[in-house]
Amino acid sequence: MVTKAVNAVVEVQGLHKRYRSRDQWAVDGVSFALEPGQALGLLGPNGAGKSTVVKMIIGLTRPDSGRVRLFGASPGDAEARAKVGFAPEDPDFPKFLRAAEVLDYFGRLLGISAAERGRRIPEALKWANLAGERRHVRHFSKGMKQRLGLAQAILGRPGLLILDEPTADLDPLGRRDVLAMIVGLKAQGTAILLNSHLLSEVERVCDSVSIMAKGRILREGPIHEVVPEGRSLEEVYMELVEATSPRRESNLPGFIADDRPPAPGVTT
Repeated sequence: MVTKAVNAVVEVQGLHKRYRSRDQWAVDGVSFALEPGQALGLLGPNGAGKSTVVKMIIGLTRPDSGRVRLFGASPGDAEARAKVGFAPEDPDFPKFLRAAEVLDYFGRLLGISAAERGRRIPEALKWANLAGERRHVRHFSKGMKQRLGLAQAILGRPGLLILDEPTADLDPLGRRDVLAMIVGLKAQGTAILLNSHLLSEVERVCDSVSIMAKGRILREGPIHEVVPEGRSLEEVYMELVEATSPRRESNLPGFIADDRPPAPGVTT
């Protein structure tokens, strides 16, 4: 049971969502709250409902029941929405623009003045290791687009930053920079909602976690309560999620694993 947070940046209560009436619930009774300076890891296997929860928080889809509050307002409130930064897993930008032009476009959408855009954009590009990059976005690697997406997400100095697999396509230095960014933003009072399959990173930077499967939260709470001493978040996660899935007798498909003798020198 989630206790109502007095100063919650985001609060979700009893969210339910399914896309067709004959489908199972994509999200089935999810509740949590996030306060300034806190980082919450929203975890779960593919199809658990994490992305649907995020879409309801930022107003891209509506819940069938339950409630979302952003900075005390509804997700449809323009002022509240302007305080949210969102970095999707696979960002896509107009391919004919350059990195600085992409950030200028989003800065205009956020209502950032020309003078302030002129200050923030070079700093954001430098942080993202894209300073001086003149190629169009269509020539960017996946990692470069990922870094540009992160720069876009922090351009408006958000009070809530939602990160969906922010380090998936980054090299080790890029992952280090993102984790340092999360720690720094938390210290300045930004709330972080982190969706990641890299559980060791979640364990390093998040204060609490919500572990989902099949639309429901299996376990939630502060890291030190969810993960007992002497265990890792990955061990707890695997134990919880595997309990919701059919048991598999083999790690290989049947057409590979069937009655084939092992290779010479390989023991089974």
